[in-house]
Amino acid sequence: MIIISWMKDNKIFYLIGGFVFSIFSIGRYNIPIFIYIWPFCFLSYLHQKETKLIPIIIVIACLILSNMIRWIGMTNDTIFLDFSMGLYYSIINIIPFVIDKLLYNHISKWASIFLFPLLVSCLEFIFSFCPLANYNCYAYALRDNIQIIQISSLFGCYFLSFILALFPSILDYSLELYKKDNNLISKFLYLYALLYLIIYIFGSIRLLLPEEKGKYNIAGALGISQYLDSINQKAELPISNYMEYINDTIIRAKNSESKIIIYGEEAFAIFKNDREEIVNKTAELAKENNIYVVLTLDIEYKEDYLTNEAVLISDKGDILYNYQKQHLIPVLEGSYYEEMKETKVIKTDLGNLGLVICYDIVFPYYINSLSRDDIDILLVPSWDWEGITEFHSVNVRFRSIENGFNVIKITANGIVLSTDYKGRFLSYYNGNNYDDFFVISQVNKKGIKTLYSYIGIFFNYLYMLAIIVIIIIGRCQIVKEEKSNNRIDSDFDALSGLKDMAIEY
Repeated sequence: MIIISWMKDNKIFYLIGGFVFSIFSIGRYNIPIFIYIWPFCFLSYLHQKETKLIPIIIVIACLILSNMIRWIGMTNDTIFLDFSMGLYYSIINIIPFVIDKLLYNHISKWASIFLFPLLVSCLEFIFSFCPLANYNCYAYALRDNIQIIQISSLFGCYFLSFILALFPSILDYSLELYKKDNNLISKFLYLYALLYLIIYIFGSIRLLLPEEKGKYNIAGALGISQYLDSINQKAELPISNYMEYINDTIIRAKNSESKIIIYGEEAFAIFKNDREEIVNKTAELAKENNIYVVLTLDIEYKEDYLTNEAVLISDKGDILYNYQKQHLIPVLEGSYYEEMKETKVIKTDLGNLGLVICYDIVFPYYINSLSRDDIDILLVPSWDWEGITEFHSVNVRFRSIENGFNVIKITANGIVLSTDYKGRFLSYYNGNNYDDFFVISQVNKKGIKTLYSYIGIFFNYLYMLAIIVIIIIGRCQIVKEEKSNNRIDSDFDALSGLKDMAIEY
């Protein structure tokens, strides 16, 4: 009680707390519990201020600065680029607070509880379509709470963001009630606790459900060009050099009883005229050793124009799929891919296989489009750097839970991992060893269909509709209450007039 009384009289507490706690949430220095605290601090600070402009400016400044600090070291470039990315990500955080502040006194209090979390989920969804992927998703703060994040299999990661943002909004509303009546506790707190318990129980049950048996090994090899690039040497080599490496790694994969071997993103830098030769020779080795191969190529067509390609070759030597990377990292990647190709799922005796490259995995709407074709395993050749490795593993975990498929991600200078469709790591290895990069991962053969894989991204459009409905209903109630109060005041004035007349008479 003493703490609550102190908080009521110390508004600066909310400002400082929100700033400090936001630094250690979502980003590189993630402390999961802070995702519940820092939004509450800023909400309470804004709601206690009668003026609009100055408090909003202060909160905006705090969020920009905290995001810049949070993302220091995210790129391997300059501090300026880190700060620029922090500034960009802060926009996603700022807008819900600004809109909430502007509407807070113009809609009913119960409606304001849901406005902020709906804005958070809606903004995260909208920004997921931008070329610079949204790593600022509230849900990612709970990436290691495997029970809670299972709810993503039903409604996606943005629903979990809604649940997380709902708590600070309810807590702020409850504190307002407590200020009016020290014995009054909001029923919304009890309902939220019940909802959270249901989510946890659902996740626990889902993790306990038996899985269809069947696993096999998948080998991962780095490739030569990534290694050469890491030591600042020219990446293009004669095809004979590549084939010697490919032959050795395929034999190692066969001896380890692996069914597939995947090379890291852009494992072999070649010129356009050499593409057919390296693909055909690799196909012969795949057939000879009875193994599937994901051959990754960095193809130079002309100066500053490349194609980042992955070729899926069957154990019979057939070319099953030529895939080109569809999402390029702004600023860091130049002009890639010659043309856009339709994504597809390849049906094999190893299950239904999907293929994307590196950055593609962080776009939920894009990956969800693959899940509609009953995908079992998603193959993800990648090339990470130190600042981004953790975020890639986060996205792999969420995409597998959302869509019900297993994932294998092979990467240089980052985290090699495989997960089942419940997001549990089957293998986890920091792939920084360029000298002898060869890993074996175990992967489940079968995936499942989740609710989210059926309803897809269209569920997320409901957040936009809900915002409109909440604002309309909340505003109508305020107008109704104002009319009722005006009528009561009018009646009171009339009664007072009659009383004065009676006394005078």
